[in-house]
Amino acid sequence: MGDIHDIGKNIVSMILLSLGYEVSDLGVDVKSSRFISEIKERDAHVLGLSALLTSTMMNMKTVMLDLKKAGLRINVKVIVGGAALSEGFAKEVGADAYVRDAPEVLKTIDSLKE
Repeated sequence: MGDIHDIGKNIVSMILLSLGYEVSDLGVDVKSSRFISEIKERDAHVLGLSALLTSTMMNMKTVMLDLKKAGLRINVKVIVGGAALSEGFAKEVGADAYVRDAPEVLKTIDSLKE
């Protein structure tokens, strides 16, 4: 929410799509309620969130809280990434994993399946 940068997100989407993953790219500046709706509609098991700006990072915490409120958190793994983030931040907001760059996403998704 609030972040309009999409280069990293687009690269991740292209990598995953090229490897046969089903991807729902919701665009930029996405409200938490939209993530919740899409997860319910598609029965998604992984949610990727990214932020480039430090001013938008805390919106990830809102998404995590909304996932819990909707009863979805137990079934959805959350991966966060972006230039402004860190492993510590991922833990702070309760994400399952942090990725520092797009190529790392695939191995992270695979490790979350185990």
